[in-house]
Amino acid sequence: MDTFVIGVDLGGSHAACGCVDLDGNISCMCETEIDRENSADKVINENLIPLIEECKNKAKDKNIVGIGIGIPGRTDSKNGICVFAPNLNWHDVDVKTPIEKACKLPVFILNDARAMATGEKYFGNGKGIDNFVCIAIGTGIGGGIVAGGKLILGADEAAGEIGHITVEPNGPVCGCGNRGCVEALASRLGIVKRAEEAIDSGVETVLKKENLTSKDIFDAAKQGDKLSLKIWEDTGIYLGRFIANLATTVNPQRILFSGRVSGASELFLPSLKKELKERARMVPVEKIEFMKAKFEDDAGIVGNAGRAFECLGYLK
Repeated sequence: MDTFVIGVDLGGSHAACGCVDLDGNISCMCETEIDRENSADKVINENLIPLIEECKNKAKDKNIVGIGIGIPGRTDSKNGICVFAPNLNWHDVDVKTPIEKACKLPVFILNDARAMATGEKYFGNGKGIDNFVCIAIGTGIGGGIVAGGKLILGADEAAGEIGHITVEPNGPVCGCGNRGCVEALASRLGIVKRAEEAIDSGVETVLKKENLTSKDIFDAAKQGDKLSLKIWEDTGIYLGRFIANLATTVNPQRILFSGRVSGASELFLPSLKKELKERARMVPVEKIEFMKAKFEDDAGIVGNAGRAFECLGYLK
């Protein structure tokens, strides 16, 4: 009989799960909304457990051997604890015990961005690549680092908080409290903020500040708007500095981009590569491949399934 696990993608307002096979194929998907104002116990017992049970019932003819859950925050994966998830306001929450007890299956948790890298490693554009970095550029910037074929977690599972690498020492204050993190400048919110500041200063542009989005800036750049083109050029410079630090540290063969901002890569990759070459002098950066991650909307489900399969010994 084929073997399956349930991969769960938990966000600040939404959770989804699916039954995943050893090739990374998803079936029996289920979704639910999450109220971030609810306690962790309530979310686990009234949202996650019923969601997983619904998926199990849909897949009752399948041999399900475990559950992998992605957490949007710091984790202690060995003990199944969410150390801190800011978007859920969770602190030291035991995720593993109540779900294992209710669902009668072993549970494995991991930070959601690290799970994304795991999915790419086993099923996506990191398959067969021993050294790569996944970079998710959306509201924030997160990622996962695979070196020597292994996902790097670090001493406290904080390895991969790459959005908080400093690229502009006197730059804007980041949500983490530091100044000039790449997340504060090159995330979706950072890009929009820079454009809004330019509009406020009187720079000539077709952009309108009201309800401005990164897609608006992308569309305007494609139409030749000078400010929008400059915004994307500078985004590439900030990302180039950031990736120079990563390249010098882990010497990746491949960089995988995901998230909404990655769709504008044609506008920021030229300046990114130029800045990268200037900053990373000890690494053959011309060998680095840049491409989109295979998984986008389903990255959490597939990645956490991959993590469960890995912990259970089905994937190595």
